[in-house]
Amino acid sequence: MDAVQCEFETTFNAVTPERIRSVLDLQQAASLTEGPPSAGLRIERINRVIHLLLSNQQSLCEALARDFTWRSHDQSLMADVLLPVQGLKYARDHVRRWMRPQRRKAELGSGWLGARAEIHFQPLGTIGIISPWNFPIAIALGPLAEALAAGNRAILLFSEQSPATAGLLIKLLAEQFDPSEVAGFIGGAELGAAFSAMPLDHLVFTGSPRVGRLVMRAAAQNLTPLTLELGGKSPTIIGRGADLENAARRIWGGKGISAGQACIAPDYVLVHEDDRERLLSCMQVELRRLFPTLRNNPDYTAMATSGQYRRMQACVQDAREHGVRVIEVNPGNEDLSISRKIAPTLLVDPPDTTLAMQDEVFGPLLPIRGYRHIDEALAYINARPRPLALYYFGDNREEARHVLERTHSGGACINEVMQHLFQTDLPFGGCGGSGFGRYRGGYGFRAFSLERAVFMPPRWDVMGLLRPPYGRLFRRMMAALLKP
Repeated sequence: MDAVQCEFETTFNAVTPERIRSVLDLQQAASLTEGPPSAGLRIERINRVIHLLLSNQQSLCEALARDFTWRSHDQSLMADVLLPVQGLKYARDHVRRWMRPQRRKAELGSGWLGARAEIHFQPLGTIGIISPWNFPIAIALGPLAEALAAGNRAILLFSEQSPATAGLLIKLLAEQFDPSEVAGFIGGAELGAAFSAMPLDHLVFTGSPRVGRLVMRAAAQNLTPLTLELGGKSPTIIGRGADLENAARRIWGGKGISAGQACIAPDYVLVHEDDRERLLSCMQVELRRLFPTLRNNPDYTAMATSGQYRRMQACVQDAREHGVRVIEVNPGNEDLSISRKIAPTLLVDPPDTTLAMQDEVFGPLLPIRGYRHIDEALAYINARPRPLALYYFGDNREEARHVLERTHSGGACINEVMQHLFQTDLPFGGCGGSGFGRYRGGYGFRAFSLERAVFMPPRWDVMGLLRPPYGRLFRRMMAALLKP
């Protein structure tokens, strides 16, 4: 057992609900004692996280690769270092503006006499963040950026299925922060359940809808407000006559990130029946270009866990048993059985009874189904839980507008996939079955703040007209205010 693994085992075994609760008590007591932090302190805390990421890029990428058995370093750098750094810098640069009280109109004429109506943004206290195994850095530090900008403290709970990355992050956070500011822990389902039931001031959870319901039930004990990011089956619609080569290139450019193990990865494709075969051909050409080899290709990521690997195998086998046409794109015809890698695989017209169409794929399998009319595709999407993302390809602006107006999703892209997540000025979040709540683009600052309504009356007691005894002046004022 190496030193890193030994340190992880020690850290993991020492984590108990009681230990986390003691840190929560410490943070909440510090919040009351010290009061809201200044803008300067908030910026300084954000800068510590930026420094943590930029100073340990290589170590973090290596830890991710160790957890996955192999994960593309370049993709890790883009998705788990660049993405959170972008969000942290954006939050840092906007802190002072976000903190300013927002003026609102003072009603009943009191504004003319000097009354003020404002919204003040007050830190909630301690924000809990439960991070999954697929992007353990970005999904943890993304919400942390705006939690710190809002003046909060935070406790991060990392998945036991990404032990190397979690152990390193916990160590690095401890070097940068006192436990009364930010603390990290690692744990499984039992610890996650206990953490969700603690009196946190806000809880951010990213994971499956099934676990999300359990988290929501546990958090309800303390009426803890939630931000839930739950993934789901994000559809891609390809309009009639779209540039199929471009669509294939961009779909697999996104689907290829972490071999499809991303909550906003294209989950299935709906294409007009007349374009289906050519799309399949374009995708095979594009996949051979992107990944000419698989087993030792540093750009192609393995399945993160043995359970995930077996699940992908089961989906392929199930599709074959249902008579589905399965197109495995393995240009070198390599044996991948010892690598925990799954070849990119196209599943042509799988029925809804197949495993790949029942749950989120979360891997390099891509079901492709035909439709005859665009409204048929929209009806199929709308008959299912609302997804985290939706993608449309085509040059018909009217049809693109129609797709956006007649569907619901947390986010969407036109002629692209997944890139909305990299736009720091846009919010990120789910919709319906894919969750609720938003962060990024300042939306997290508001979610993690108490938006406190504050009214300050003018010197002259104009509000006295609203108190008894009521007379003629009061009734004349009411009559004027109640005019249509």
